Amino acid sequence: MTGEREHATALYMACKHLPPQLLSSPGERNGMLTEAARLLEKIGDKRSVDECYKLMKSLGTSVHA
Repeated sequence: MTGEREHATALYMACKHLPPQLLSSPGERNGMLTEAARLLEKIGDKRSVDECYKLMKSLGTSVHA
């Protein structure tokens, strides 16, 4: 499970900071945030999971568990 936190953080940061034009499909940002939240839940980082959900909500994406 080495690197899961780093991977999740990278996904979150990319979704937060990259402009939409750099993502290849409309659902890509949602998928990246969902994967980040899943990884963070797996390692027990509730605060970061909450941050992912807040970003999803602010971007108007739906949460798929």
